Amino acid sequence: MGSLMVSLRNAAGSMGAFERAMGVVQSNVTNASTPGYARQRVEFQSERIQPELGLSGGVTWSGTLDSRSSFAESNVRRRAAEFGAADEMSAQLKRVEPLFDISGDSGVPGALTDLVESFSALTVSPNDNAMRQTAIDRATQLADSFHALSNGLAEASHTVERSLQDQVSSINSTVAKIVEINREFRSDVRAVSDAGLQAQLATLQEDLSESGDFTILTAEDGSSTIFLGGQVMVAGGDKAYPLSVDASGGQALLLDSQGRDVTDKVSSGRVSSLLTLRNSIIPQHQSEIDRLAQVVADTVNTTLGGGVDSTGQPPTQNLFEYDSTLGAARTLRTNALQPGDLALADSTAPGGNGVALKLADLSQAKSIDGLTFSEFYGNRAASVGLQLQSAEESVATKSQLVAQARELRDEVQQVDLNEEAILIIQYQRGYQASAQLVKTLNEMTEIALGLLR
Repeated sequence: MGSLMVSLRNAAGSMGAFERAMGVVQSNVTNASTPGYARQRVEFQSERIQPELGLSGGVTWSGTLDSRSSFAESNVRRRAAEFGAADEMSAQLKRVEPLFDISGDSGVPGALTDLVESFSALTVSPNDNAMRQTAIDRATQLADSFHALSNGLAEASHTVERSLQDQVSSINSTVAKIVEINREFRSDVRAVSDAGLQAQLATLQEDLSESGDFTILTAEDGSSTIFLGGQVMVAGGDKAYPLSVDASGGQALLLDSQGRDVTDKVSSGRVSSLLTLRNSIIPQHQSEIDRLAQVVADTVNTTLGGGVDSTGQPPTQNLFEYDSTLGAARTLRTNALQPGDLALADSTAPGGNGVALKLADLSQAKSIDGLTFSEFYGNRAASVGLQLQSAEESVATKSQLVAQARELRDEVQQVDLNEEAILIIQYQRGYQASAQLVKTLNEMTEIALGLLR
């Protein structure tokens, strides 16, 4: 009689185990499309069969196994950081590249061409006041073109700065959410086994990875410790250590929670590209455009300074002025000259076109780095185009790599509905078999009790 009762209890336990297993399958199917979810697998434990000891076997519930792969997740995060860096670089350079007009009809190159053409016209009629005024007007247009380009680069820099602030704010917000999950894990050991909470954590960690190269360590209690660049702690247990940006100086600095400069610790992700753009790429382009504006102004001023005006006197003021400390392109302007003030004649031939001829030749003169003004500008525009092309090619490559990493991860931990359908049938049959055994044992128990009566 005792053996029957033990068998009945074990069979009922098996039914409970299979019922819980079907619940796990149902959860897998329900969350098949949930971001970050990893399929759960049931663990059964077979009971010993030793009738002489009253052990009649059976199956009991032993828990669930999470299919999440730390290696696959880490690989996805690494590829996502690389993609984030390339994508941010491409997006920001797309705003910079149109500033460098290469049509030759407008912008700095168009204004340069118009100015030299106005000087060329003066070689024929050097004393025509209307043509002289046109040259002054063209010089003003050139200064305005440099202003527009310089202001465009400054606005691009400000846009990058704002994007950097937004990225750091996003990092701090995401880290704060991860810390909240850490607290849940620490306050309730059962929370670590919550597949939904683990899915939320994985999604947050992947979102974080696009912003920077984060190293994530998981403690035994399930909580995450997160380092930026492998060195700067941003989360540990139930505490967050927020980052900040200081752009008050010439360089934008990334600061840790203690206000220390950690800019050089970031090597990937969107933050890395934004720092590179803000501190290196855009300032370099601005510096080169300032240099071009300064050389153009100095060359024209020096050439005019060697001539005489319409009265046969040396010029009293330059055509161009600028403040090199604030940037030549940004501050370039023309002085308030009258047409007769242009010193277009050589001192040895007043009223002639000697200086006008020299100004007309400036379009062919190798005045800056062994290049003409147009060639130098063309090189700057080409460098921006090449940077954008390289970034776009990198985006295409990195997007494929991150897609492959996600595909490999999904092969390990994604829910397969066909597999779940097979498992539900197996568990149902196990449940039915256990139920049939319970029914049979119950009938046998009733017969045994009847015999005892």
